[in-house]
Amino acid sequence: MAATSSLDALVDDTERLQALQRYGILDTPMEPAYDELAEIAGHVCEAPVALVSFVDRDRQWFKSAQGLPDRETPLDQSVCRYALRQPDVFIVPDLAQDVRFAHYGIVTQKHPLRFYAGAPPITPDGYALGTLCVLDHRPRQLSSRAQELLSALARQVVRLLELHRANDRQGQMLAELDAARQQMAVLAHTDVLTGLANRRSFTERLRQEQALLQRGNEPACLLMMDLDHFKRINDVHGHHVGDQALQLFADLCRSVFRAADVVGRWGGEEFLALLPATGLEQAQAVAQRVHAALAEQPLPGIEPPHRLSVSMGLTLFDPLRPLDVTLRLLDSALYTAKREGRSRTVVV
Repeated sequence: MAATSSLDALVDDTERLQALQRYGILDTPMEPAYDELAEIAGHVCEAPVALVSFVDRDRQWFKSAQGLPDRETPLDQSVCRYALRQPDVFIVPDLAQDVRFAHYGIVTQKHPLRFYAGAPPITPDGYALGTLCVLDHRPRQLSSRAQELLSALARQVVRLLELHRANDRQGQMLAELDAARQQMAVLAHTDVLTGLANRRSFTERLRQEQALLQRGNEPACLLMMDLDHFKRINDVHGHHVGDQALQLFADLCRSVFRAADVVGRWGGEEFLALLPATGLEQAQAVAQRVHAALAEQPLPGIEPPHRLSVSMGLTLFDPLRPLDVTLRLLDSALYTAKREGRSRTVVV
C-alpha cells in the first residue's frame, strides 16, 4: 500500500530517539538472530536486499544488511525515515518515479534500487525505532500476505530488543546482587567504624593460626591493646570525637603493622593484633612503634592538642595453651600496664 508522507516526517522526535538509546543497539556487532530475520524477510518478499534498520538522529544504521555492503547511510538518504510515521507497511513501488527519492544514491547508482517496502518495529510504548525493510532492483508491488508477514517479522525485531534488554537488566541485577553479597560478607567480618576485623572474624583467624602453629609453623605473637583514658575523651569531647579516636588508631595500625599481620577491634576501645612468624623481640619492637606513632599524631580538631596513648599486653602465641587461657593472660597483662602508669607494654 503506497502511503503519502512529507517532510513533516523529519520533525524533531526526541522521545523516539531516547527510546532507541535505551535499547543500546546502535553500533553493536551483527548478530545471527537479526540476520535470520532479514533473510526471512527477503525470502518472503522475494527481494534481493533486506535490512534491519534503526533511524538515529542523523543517520540510519543497519543491524543487519543482506545484499547491501553499507552499515549505515546519512539520514538525508534514508527512505526508512518516512516509514517511521506509517502505522503499517510503507511501500514505494518505484523510487525513481517518486520525487522524494529519485535523487537518492541507491536510485542513481549503476545498479539502482527501485522498489522499497518497510515495516516499523514499534516498541511496547509506541515508538518506531526504524524498519525491517526490503528493496528490489525493479519496480513492483507487494502482496497483502507478504506485507502481513513483513509486519510480523518487524514485531520479532522488537521482541529481540526486549529480550536483550531484559537480559541486560537481569545481568545488572545479578551483578548488583553479587556486589551486595560481597559487601555483606565483608560486613560480617569487619568492624563498621574502624574497618578492621571484628571479634568474630579475628577469633576465626586465631583458631586458624593456632592450628598452623600446632603443625610446626614459625612462632607467632599476640598483642592486646587498649586506648588509655578513652572514657574521658567521650565525656569531655563527645562520642563523635571518641569515634574519631578509634578511627585514627585503626589507621595508625594499618600503617605500622605488616600486611601479613591481622588487627581486629575486640570491643569498645580494645584491639587485638596477631603477628604471624614473629618472635617476642620483634613483637616488642612493633609495640614500641605503635607507642611512638601515637605520640606523634594528635587528635584532629581538639584544643589543646590531645595525643592518644595505649596500654598493651604481649605474649607468645602458645598453640598448646587453650585460646581462652591465652586471652585471659593477655587481659591480665594489659591491666598490669594500666596499673603501672599506662602507655606501656607488659609481656607475659
